[in-house]
Amino acid sequence: MARTRERPKRSARRAGRPAGARPRAAPDRPQGPAPLVTFLSDFGAGSGYPAQMKGVVLRMAPGACLVDLSHEVAPYDVLAGALLLEACVPHFPRHAVHVAVVDPGVGTERLPVCVVDAEGRRLVGPNNGIFTPFLDGARAYRIERPDLGPRRVSATFHGRDLFAPAAAWLAGGGEPSRLGPPLADPARIEWASASRRDGEVEGTCLVADPFGNVVTSVRASDLGRHSIREVAIGGRRARFVRTFGDGSPGELLALLGSSGRLEIAVREGGAARELGVQRGTPVVVRFGTPDLVPERAPATLGGVEMTRTQDNQRRSSRLYHELPVAYRSVGSFLTDWATNISQGGLFINTRHPLPVGTLVKILIQLPMAAFPVDLSGRVTRVAEFDNQLNVVPGMGIEFTDIDSSKREQIEAFVQKLRHELGA
Repeated sequence: MARTRERPKRSARRAGRPAGARPRAAPDRPQGPAPLVTFLSDFGAGSGYPAQMKGVVLRMAPGACLVDLSHEVAPYDVLAGALLLEACVPHFPRHAVHVAVVDPGVGTERLPVCVVDAEGRRLVGPNNGIFTPFLDGARAYRIERPDLGPRRVSATFHGRDLFAPAAAWLAGGGEPSRLGPPLADPARIEWASASRRDGEVEGTCLVADPFGNVVTSVRASDLGRHSIREVAIGGRRARFVRTFGDGSPGELLALLGSSGRLEIAVREGGAARELGVQRGTPVVVRFGTPDLVPERAPATLGGVEMTRTQDNQRRSSRLYHELPVAYRSVGSFLTDWATNISQGGLFINTRHPLPVGTLVKILIQLPMAAFPVDLSGRVTRVAEFDNQLNVVPGMGIEFTDIDSSKREQIEAFVQKLRHELGA
């Protein structure tokens, strides 16, 4: 007779469950899409903390889809985390659960919370205002389910021991109201907006993205359908464009970003670094007919390449061209080519730009002038050379003292160029 082998009895403690852990509370598990959990934190992508949170979720919800929104939020910057959530969460399916851990108050009396926004999206994290963009019309619940996590909750890592277990339980079909009692007034942070007055919209700088683009409190809805003449920030004026490619390399631009907020950018550069702005720096949008937008097709005048300007917009006192220029700062006297001269300043092409803020003396030989024009200026922006990105190296200089006579000479020269170019 053939011998049969008995199957070993299954251990009461399932493989993978750590010793001393409480039995998992099984949520009601309706049929539907696979569990989906996203993570945002200030832990840093190189740390092991995000992996620990993911491990907890996968242990409780095997087969869950896990997505990192970002782990590079500036440390303790709750507002930056809230802005990232605002930008990312609406693009996910409604059944996703979003874990956010930017938690300088971890281990204190601040509460763990689950927010269900007006659209039914679920967010889990500290009750410190990080969910501010989602609180209008939302429901909130304190997280008081010790059966979901370990017996001993770390006082310094609620992301792993409180938020990840709650998120896994929700992703598996748990009902938010069963996490704990309602929280009537979840914490909010100051959420800067824009104000409008005659011909202008005023806002503030909020945060910079990894490219150095400065995100502001001005939204597309604040601008309506008005034509935008310029955007003023940090003593500089940015040209409003549709997209980054509409600007020249190194040019200061303003545009509506993908999140629907006004952003300040330097094409192929970093606006935050160049402008030196901080959170709260004012930004002003001025309505009116915009300045000329340079075309890409070059023209020539006397063997010097220039750029024509469009005819269908108001003409400004600025043209792209090249002129020999000499300039002096402390300890140096240099010559290069100046481009894009106007009454307010110029751009000097050089692979060795001076630091932003440097004061310089400038000598420009205008073709129609008997003597060089001497001016004083200050370096306001720097474009580093980048052959792969085709970035023209140089520095932007703003004139700091220009009298009416010199202003008239520059204006006459620009008008002469415009006439000869037929612009």
